[in-house]
Amino acid sequence: MFTLPLRSLVSMAIPVYAGLLVSCVSLEFDRMTGTAFPPAQTVNGQAVTLGTVFNDAGISLDVEEDDSGIQPLNIAQDECISDAELSTLENGHRHLSLFPTSACPFEFCNTYHLYGAVVDHYGEVLDVCVPEFVLGKMWQGHTRSAFAIFYRTNTIRTDGAAYFRTTAHEIGHAFNLHHSDGDGTSIMTQSDDLTGDPVYRFSEQSRDHLANHPGQCKFPGAVAAAPFTWVVNDHAAWFHPQEELTITDCQ
Repeated sequence: MFTLPLRSLVSMAIPVYAGLLVSCVSLEFDRMTGTAFPPAQTVNGQAVTLGTVFNDAGISLDVEEDDSGIQPLNIAQDECISDAELSTLENGHRHLSLFPTSACPFEFCNTYHLYGAVVDHYGEVLDVCVPEFVLGKMWQGHTRSAFAIFYRTNTIRTDGAAYFRTTAHEIGHAFNLHHSDGDGTSIMTQSDDLTGDPVYRFSEQSRDHLANHPGQCKFPGAVAAAPFTWVVNDHAAWFHPQEELTITDCQ
């Protein structure tokens, strides 16, 4: 989860070597009317997108900007959208992404599916409505398969860099990456913990997790996926509070 003041960035780029089976994630990204998708950022003269951030960390991310006309809920402006309401939105609008794709032919890729939604509402923290505080949230913690960006929050609406970093950060949670993965500047570091200028890349801890843990420990929506926080290593130092850890491959 991202909280204010948040500045985190995400981009993916993947070095592909001959004979390497690339793991591909299809992100279906919906949004409510009156919102926008996170814009690409220019870093050192180069365009950075969500796809290039993850490619850089060894994951092929295929982003499909899908339904852009979802109507906001009929709730007061200072009220938050709940996890249950987010799940209802997902159930009503999510569809199976199409594979194979030209970027990731089936014979070369393992494919996983992730859902994201930009909502024109505030977000909750542990079922408590905190207006203008939470920027994004991965609310499907057990399967790590869905996240939301809370566009009504002023920072998200007005700061393209914070919006981009927040989105990348929440996608990182779907890959079982944690706030303790930050090196002070990287994507999984919350902005109130930044020790330097924020960067548009994952820390070496995050990269090690993405490179070396099996699919069920890191990929969103994987079969028998390990729930969020089940990876107990340098980059994620706590157990899932409501589950008994049984997947030893995630150690």
